[in-house]
Amino acid sequence: MVRAQYDLTIIGGGSAGLTAAHLAQALGSKVLLIDKERLGGDCLHYGCVPSKSLIHVARMAWQRQEDVRLGLIPPYEGVDMARVSAYIQHVIARVADEEKAYTEGVTVRYGDVSFISPTRLRLNDEEFSSDKVLIATGSHPAVPAIDGLQATGYMTNEDVFDLTALPASMIVAGGGPVGVELAQAFGHLGTKVMIIQGPGRLLPREDPEVSEAIAGILKSEGIEIITNARVVKTYRGAGTKKVVVANQEKQMLWLEADELLLALGREPNIDGGHSDTSRQGTGARSGSEYRGLNLEAAGVRYSKKGIMVDEYLQTSAAHIFALGDVIGNYQFTHVASYQAGVAVRNALVPIFKQKVDYRVVPWCTFTDPEVARVGLTVSDALRQYKYVHVSKLPWAAIDRAQTSGERRGFIKLVMAGKKKEEIVGAHIVGSGAGELLGEIALAMQHHLTVNDILKTIHPYPTLGTGLQQVAFAAYLNGPQTERNRKLVSLMSRLRS
Repeated sequence: MVRAQYDLTIIGGGSAGLTAAHLAQALGSKVLLIDKERLGGDCLHYGCVPSKSLIHVARMAWQRQEDVRLGLIPPYEGVDMARVSAYIQHVIARVADEEKAYTEGVTVRYGDVSFISPTRLRLNDEEFSSDKVLIATGSHPAVPAIDGLQATGYMTNEDVFDLTALPASMIVAGGGPVGVELAQAFGHLGTKVMIIQGPGRLLPREDPEVSEAIAGILKSEGIEIITNARVVKTYRGAGTKKVVVANQEKQMLWLEADELLLALGREPNIDGGHSDTSRQGTGARSGSEYRGLNLEAAGVRYSKKGIMVDEYLQTSAAHIFALGDVIGNYQFTHVASYQAGVAVRNALVPIFKQKVDYRVVPWCTFTDPEVARVGLTVSDALRQYKYVHVSKLPWAAIDRAQTSGERRGFIKLVMAGKKKEEIVGAHIVGSGAGELLGEIALAMQHHLTVNDILKTIHPYPTLGTGLQQVAFAAYLNGPQTERNRKLVSLMSRLRS
C-alpha cells in the first residue's frame, strides 16, 4: 500500500484552517495547508480585525465631542480617511505576522484546489494524495439579485475598509451585526447614515430589549433606521447611488447617498464562490473564492446552505471533515477555532471521537455600547423550562460605569429551575460588555448558578462587579431567598 503524501490536508487558511494546522502539526502529523492566495481568511482581511480597528478610530473621533464637557480642549479637526485606511492595514499586517507561528512545521501552498477522488486532489497542475482532508473554505458576503445593482456599484465588508475618502452619506442595507457596527462607525466619523432592514427590528437574533436599546442609541446619534423594508432597485445618480426601497405597506421610497454598503448575510464558499469582476463599487475585487472544489468526486454532500456535516464535523465522506463558515451554522471566528480542535481530534485520533457542543456559544456585536449574548432569550427559555426567572441590572448601577461616564445599557440574566437556579442565558448592553461574557459562559458550561457568581469575590471598582450585583438581585427575588424568609419566620415563631 502506497502511503499518502500527507496525513492531513486543510483547504482554507482562515481562522479554522490555521488553528487546525497548528494543532495537527503539534500532534506530529504531516500537514498541507492550502489557500487560494493568502492566509488569514475573511476575519483578518475583511472582518473582525479591520472592522474593530475602524470602530476604535471612530470611537475616538466620537469621544472628542465629549472632551469639552469633561474640561478638555479638543484638537480634533476632521477625518483623514486615507490615514485611517493605512492604520487598518497596519493592524492587519501586525496580526498576520503574529499568525505565522501557526504554520511552523506546516507545508503551505497557494492556488486552486479540487478533488479528483476521495483521497486524491489537484493543486494547480499538481496531483497529490492525503489520508484525511479538512475543508475550511469560509464564506463570502451575500449579494442578492437586485435590479440595477451591478451597474450602480456597491460595497461589502471586502472593500469598505479600502476607502481613502470619507463619504458624506451612506445607505447600509442590512441591520445585523455587520450592518449596525459599520453604520455606527461611519456615523461617528461624520457620515450621514441610513440603515435599511428587512426584519422588523435591528439585530433580530438578539433579545428584543437589546434590539430596542441599540436602535434607540443609533437614532440618538443621527442614524436613520427603516425596518420592514428591502432594496428592490438601484441606479446611478449624478455622482451618487439611488436606491428604491419597498416597505411593509408596499410603498416605494426613493433614497440617495454617496455610497451603498451591503450587509445582508453570508454564503459558504463551496463551488464557484463570489467572483464578480463586473462590479463597479469602490475598490471592487475579484474575491477569493474556491473555484470547482469538485466535491462530487469526493462524495461530499452539500447544499446552498453549506457542506453537510454530522455532530463529529464529518461529511458524507468518512475521511473528510468540514468546519467554520462553510458548514453554515455559527459563523464566528471563535466557533471556527473551537471546531478546529474537534475536527483535528476526530480526524487524527478517531478512537477518541468528540461531538461538537453548541450549548454555550457566546457572541458580541461591537457597537458602542457593545452587545454581548450567550444562551437563551426569555422566550426561548419559557419554551424549554417550566420555571424561568429573569434578573436585570441597569448599567448605570455599576460604579465603574459611572466613573467612566458610560451609563447606557443593562445586564439581563435568564435562569431556569425552581430550586437550583441555573443560568441559561445572558444579554448585555454596555461599554466593554463582551469582556463580561467569559465568566457567564464558564458558569453556564459547568452548570453553575447565580449563587455561585454571588459567592465569588469580584474586584472593586470593575465592570465585573455588575455580574455580582445582578446575581444579588436575582438572589433577593429568587426561590432561595423565599425559602430563607420562611425559615426566618419559623425561627422567629419558635423563639417566641
